[in-house]
Amino acid sequence: MGQDYDVIVVGAGPAGATAAFHLGAAGKRVLVLEKERLPRHKPCGGGVPTSVLRRFPIDFSPMVEREVRRVRFRFADGREVTADLPSGAVVMVRRDRFDHYLVSQAHAEVRDGARVVDVRQDGTGVEAVLASSETVRARYLILADGAGSSLARRVGLRRGRRMGVTLEAEVPANDHIRASFDAALFLFGLPIQGYAWVFPKSDRLSIGVGAFLGRPEGLRGLLEQEMARLGIPLEEARLYGHPLPVYLQHEQLHQGRVLLTGDAAGLVDPLLGEGIRHAVRSGERAAEAILREDISGYTARIHREIGNDLLWGLRWARFFYNHPRVSFEWGVRNPLFLREFLRLLAGRTTYRAMALRAPFLVALGVLCRRKPEKD
Repeated sequence: MGQDYDVIVVGAGPAGATAAFHLGAAGKRVLVLEKERLPRHKPCGGGVPTSVLRRFPIDFSPMVEREVRRVRFRFADGREVTADLPSGAVVMVRRDRFDHYLVSQAHAEVRDGARVVDVRQDGTGVEAVLASSETVRARYLILADGAGSSLARRVGLRRGRRMGVTLEAEVPANDHIRASFDAALFLFGLPIQGYAWVFPKSDRLSIGVGAFLGRPEGLRGLLEQEMARLGIPLEEARLYGHPLPVYLQHEQLHQGRVLLTGDAAGLVDPLLGEGIRHAVRSGERAAEAILREDISGYTARIHREIGNDLLWGLRWARFFYNHPRVSFEWGVRNPLFLREFLRLLAGRTTYRAMALRAPFLVALGVLCRRKPEKD
């Protein structure tokens, strides 16, 4: 049987769209299969470092809801720290519009409402079987179909994985509410290994709560309680829950001619719950491996460029969420350490680099906070 396409990409989120963009730009015949109708709703806070957008020769300004200039960190006992982000470092997007825009820029055939139910491969190619019983074939296949990818398990990958969970909503906001929440707000010290958030967008607020290292009960009640405390009405909001595939260990991310990217590969930050920047990078690396006609080193490269630092993030997450008071007092309330954390949010440093500097930053912060002794 001849090849119908060079590459089939399953999923039109940031990872799949990125891979399709680079493969199409290189002249490959690319088919993107998305199970939902585009543009589709995607629960997500929507914060994107601009360093991610600069990886594309595309004008994303029509997709930017607003730039985030300030961040507020609040602890459950009322302590709060406000800080300025580096200028132009982070913007807010709506994922339905952002994802659709990105995949529309790819030189690829895009079919929405096309659910893939099986993947079969042999020595020369891969077949994707659709729910309609149609079969399409390509030389390679990229799975970018999200956290719950059953197709990854069908090819022998991502078995026995653990998930975090988030509950999110987009809340319409009037001028008064938007003025009260002009900064991205993180709420720490909650009875979960995670945090709640309020992120401002153009005409709404993105609100949510995430437990990244466990699946606790009562997330809805916790979210309603915290939003009521902040004066944010949820009557018109529709809540969406979804699993969060945080990175917990190195594992195989390709099998035969199939490669995993983004959430399907479990590339979510264990401390922040962020996944877009790693989805984009993995999409790039998957495309590069296919263009080289050698995917044997794909998994090792993802571990080296993304996974190793996410394991440092896992160490940070376990300490931060198991010792929230100490972490907030000597980390978030330490101006030197906070500056480093803001650089992390902006994609300008790594967890490993932050860990190497942490002892110095904490010690210097303690010295700066000591009161001079009286005579």
